[in-house]
Amino acid sequence: MAYLYVNEFEASANWGEVATGETISEGELIVSVGDGTFRSADAASTEVPDGIVIHDAGGDSIAEHDEDYFANYEDLWTYEEGDKIYWVPLSDVDSIMPRSVSDTTDTNGNTPPEPTFGVENVVGYINGPSGETRLVPEGYTYDANDDGTAETFSESGDGDFVSLGRVDKFPQELRIQSHYDQRIPTRLTPQHFTSTA
Repeated sequence: MAYLYVNEFEASANWGEVATGETISEGELIVSVGDGTFRSADAASTEVPDGIVIHDAGGDSIAEHDEDYFANYEDLWTYEEGDKIYWVPLSDVDSIMPRSVSDTTDTNGNTPPEPTFGVENVVGYINGPSGETRLVPEGYTYDANDDGTAETFSESGDGDFVSLGRVDKFPQELRIQSHYDQRIPTRLTPQHFTSTA
């Protein structure tokens, strides 16, 4: 089974449910809200994620959706309130592969600048225009609040950023494609991820 966002040989996958009012996509970082329900992690609250949503190849949405209906194949694995999700606790794995920030225009009409990743770069998550969790390198700058001044996303910066670890290896895709919306192999910082939700 291809989990896509974690090493399947390390993973201890669990079922969960999307919390009230939430929309979660595969590859997003999540936190527990109790009773087996989850929502996207919130960088503004400096939340350390409990897990990452993975692909469930055994019970995916192909049976429920006509894939030809979707312009974006990834939309097949976006889950709404009450939907079941398949997730892996970060405390059970050494590394993950969350998606980098995308080139989606935000509500202010701004497009986030393309991030640049290198091996051993410190990386963390921010929340994108729709609240989704996305990976950026420490020191990434972007005028997310449209006040005319770019925020710096880092532990000491003014942007909402939660450090996760370091780039484990350089993805081959980045040699020929943009750094937008790519799965980035990230070696987790152990002290952050010690308990399962």
